[in-house]
Amino acid sequence: MPPDLSDGEVLEAAGRDIREAMMAAFCAALQGTRLPPLALVELTAEALGSIYREVADAHCGNRPCPCGWQPCPAADLEALEGALKRGAALSRHPDLARMAVAGRA
Repeated sequence: MPPDLSDGEVLEAAGRDIREAMMAAFCAALQGTRLPPLALVELTAEALGSIYREVADAHCGNRPCPCGWQPCPAADLEALEGALKRGAALSRHPDLARMAVAGRA
């Protein structure tokens, strides 16, 4: 982490990067498949669940990751559900901080 960024700023930047990558993949799938948006959102949720499972599995067993995180599926899934609800409940009003720069004046 660069010394001029706080943990909160690093977390926000990582969140923006992940959201941007997911949105790009979602839009590409939407254009390429013509599937209904909700079907793709469900596939996105399943993909996130499988990523959680892989990461959790990598932190268990005889050779767990040295970072020290211990998965707790019940609590972790509750946290993920809460995050999904918060994300879905975000304001529908445009947020200039989240908009991509289209050019410059």
